[in-house]
Amino acid sequence: MTASGLLATRRSWSSLAVPDPADLVGDLAASFLPPLRRVAPAGLGLVGLPRWWGKRFVLAGDGLDGVNLVRPRDGGVLAEVLPMTARVAPSLADGRPALVVSYAADAPRPWRWVRDELRTRPDGTIVGLTFVDLPVLRRLGGTPFLLSRGPG
Repeated sequence: MTASGLLATRRSWSSLAVPDPADLVGDLAASFLPPLRRVAPAGLGLVGLPRWWGKRFVLAGDGLDGVNLVRPRDGGVLAEVLPMTARVAPSLADGRPALVVSYAADAPRPWRWVRDELRTRPDGTIVGLTFVDLPVLRRLGGTPFLLSRGPG
Protein backbone atom coordinates (compact mmCIF):
# COMPACT_ATOMS: atom_id res chain seq x y z
CA MET A 1 0.00 0.00 0.00
CA THR A 2 1.34 3.45 -0.89
CA ALA A 3 0.42 7.02 -0.07
CA SER A 4 -2.75 6.29 -2.02
CA GLY A 5 -3.37 3.60 0.65
CA LEU A 6 -3.40 6.37 3.23
CA LEU A 7 -5.96 8.28 1.19
CA ALA A 8 -8.04 5.15 0.60
CA THR A 9 -8.02 4.42 4.34
CA ARG A 10 -9.17 7.94 5.16
CA ARG A 11 -11.84 7.79 2.44
CA SER A 12 -13.18 4.47 3.74
CA TRP A 13 -13.42 5.78 7.32
CA SER A 14 -17.11 6.72 7.14
CA SER A 15 -18.06 3.25 5.89
CA LEU A 16 -16.41 1.43 8.79
CA ALA A 17 -18.23 0.09 11.85
CA VAL A 18 -17.78 1.08 15.48
CA PRO A 19 -16.03 -1.80 17.23
CA ASP A 20 -17.74 -3.57 20.10
CA PRO A 21 -15.52 -2.73 23.09
CA ALA A 22 -15.50 -6.42 24.12
CA ASP A 23 -13.83 -7.27 20.80
CA LEU A 24 -10.82 -5.10 21.69
CA VAL A 25 -10.06 -6.66 25.08
CA GLY A 26 -6.49 -7.89 25.24
CA ASP A 27 -3.35 -6.95 23.34
CA LEU A 28 -3.57 -5.39 19.89
CA ALA A 29 -0.43 -5.01 17.78
CA ALA A 30 0.01 -1.75 15.89
CA SER A 31 1.23 -1.22 12.36
CA PHE A 32 1.49 1.73 10.01
CA LEU A 33 0.62 2.14 6.38
CA PRO A 34 3.41 3.08 3.98
CA PRO A 35 4.97 5.64 3.82
CA LEU A 36 4.49 6.07 7.59
CA ARG A 37 6.22 2.79 8.50
CA ARG A 38 9.57 4.53 8.92
CA VAL A 39 8.51 8.00 9.97
CA ALA A 40 5.80 7.26 12.53
CA PRO A 41 7.87 5.07 14.91
CA ALA A 42 10.62 7.69 15.04
CA GLY A 43 8.08 10.44 15.68
CA LEU A 44 6.43 8.45 18.46
CA GLY A 45 9.82 7.94 20.07
CA LEU A 46 10.31 11.69 20.20
CA VAL A 47 7.00 12.22 22.02
CA GLY A 48 7.38 9.51 24.64
CA LEU A 49 6.45 6.21 22.97
CA PRO A 50 9.74 4.74 21.77
CA ARG A 51 9.36 1.24 20.28
CA TRP A 52 5.54 1.44 20.42
CA TRP A 53 4.07 -2.05 20.03
CA GLY A 54 0.33 -1.41 20.37
CA LYS A 55 -2.46 -1.17 22.92
CA ARG A 56 -3.86 -3.33 25.75
CA PHE A 57 -7.51 -2.94 26.72
CA VAL A 58 -9.77 -4.23 29.53
CA LEU A 59 -13.53 -3.73 29.85
CA ALA A 60 -14.55 -0.82 32.09
CA GLY A 61 -18.23 0.05 32.36
CA ASP A 62 -19.58 1.03 28.96
CA GLY A 63 -16.11 1.30 27.41
CA LEU A 64 -12.51 0.34 27.93
CA ASP A 65 -9.53 1.24 30.03
CA GLY A 66 -6.13 0.61 28.58
CA VAL A 67 -2.45 1.31 28.23
CA ASN A 68 -0.03 1.65 25.37
CA LEU A 69 2.57 -1.08 25.07
CA VAL A 70 6.23 -0.54 24.21
CA ARG A 71 9.01 -3.02 23.57
CA PRO A 72 11.87 -2.76 26.04
CA ARG A 73 15.34 -2.32 24.57
CA ASP A 74 16.35 -5.78 25.82
CA GLY A 75 13.44 -7.46 24.01
CA GLY A 76 11.81 -8.57 27.28
CA VAL A 77 8.19 -8.27 28.37
CA LEU A 78 6.12 -5.45 26.88
CA ALA A 79 6.01 -2.41 29.16
CA GLU A 80 2.73 -0.63 29.96
CA VAL A 81 2.86 3.17 29.53
CA LEU A 82 0.47 6.05 29.06
CA PRO A 83 -2.94 4.99 30.45
CA MET A 84 -6.04 5.72 28.37
CA THR A 85 -9.79 5.25 28.24
CA ALA A 86 -12.03 4.47 25.28
CA ARG A 87 -15.72 5.32 24.89
CA VAL A 88 -18.06 5.64 21.92
CA ALA A 89 -18.28 9.30 20.86
CA PRO A 90 -18.62 11.32 17.63
CA SER A 91 -15.63 11.20 15.31
CA LEU A 92 -13.80 14.42 14.51
CA ALA A 93 -13.52 13.14 10.93
CA ASP A 94 -17.22 12.72 10.13
CA GLY A 95 -19.34 13.15 13.27
CA ARG A 96 -20.42 9.49 13.21
CA PRO A 97 -19.79 7.25 16.22
CA ALA A 98 -16.30 5.86 16.75
CA LEU A 99 -14.56 4.31 19.72
CA VAL A 100 -12.58 7.32 20.93
CA VAL A 101 -9.39 6.74 22.92
CA SER A 102 -8.39 9.63 25.14
CA TYR A 103 -5.66 10.37 27.61
CA ALA A 104 -5.84 12.14 30.98
CA ALA A 105 -5.85 15.93 31.14
CA ASP A 106 -2.58 15.72 33.09
CA ALA A 107 -0.91 13.26 30.69
CA PRO A 108 2.46 14.37 29.32
CA ARG A 109 2.43 16.69 26.33
CA PRO A 110 1.30 16.09 23.60
CA TRP A 111 -0.80 13.13 24.81
CA ARG A 112 -3.28 15.23 26.79
CA TRP A 113 -4.40 16.64 23.40
CA VAL A 114 -4.26 13.40 21.43
CA ARG A 115 -7.26 11.25 20.62
CA ASP A 116 -7.28 8.03 18.68
CA GLU A 117 -10.53 7.11 16.96
CA LEU A 118 -11.14 3.44 16.20
CA ARG A 119 -13.41 1.67 13.71
CA THR A 120 -13.43 -1.87 12.32
CA ARG A 121 -12.84 -3.05 8.75
CA PRO A 122 -14.95 -5.98 7.51
CA ASP A 123 -11.89 -8.27 7.92
CA GLY A 124 -11.73 -7.43 11.65
CA THR A 125 -8.71 -5.13 11.45
CA ILE A 126 -9.09 -2.06 13.61
CA VAL A 127 -8.38 1.20 11.78
CA GLY A 128 -7.28 4.08 13.97
CA LEU A 129 -7.06 7.76 13.18
CA THR A 130 -4.91 9.87 15.49
CA PHE A 131 -5.89 13.51 15.95
CA VAL A 132 -4.30 16.31 17.91
CA ASP A 133 -7.44 17.84 19.36
CA LEU A 134 -6.41 21.49 19.34
CA PRO A 135 -7.76 24.31 17.16
CA VAL A 136 -6.28 24.20 13.66
CA LEU A 137 -4.49 20.86 14.28
CA ARG A 138 -7.72 18.85 14.51
CA ARG A 139 -8.60 20.07 11.00
CA LEU A 140 -5.50 18.44 9.52
CA GLY A 141 -7.25 15.08 9.61
CA GLY A 142 -6.30 11.94 11.40
CA THR A 143 -3.10 9.99 10.87
CA PRO A 144 -4.06 6.36 10.23
CA PHE A 145 -2.70 3.25 11.92
CA LEU A 146 -3.89 -0.35 12.21
CA LEU A 147 -4.45 -2.61 15.21
CA SER A 148 -4.76 -6.39 15.01
CA ARG A 149 -4.21 -9.54 17.02
CA GLY A 150 -0.76 -10.98 16.59
CA PRO A 151 2.81 -9.78 16.26
CA GLY A 152 3.44 -6.07 15.75
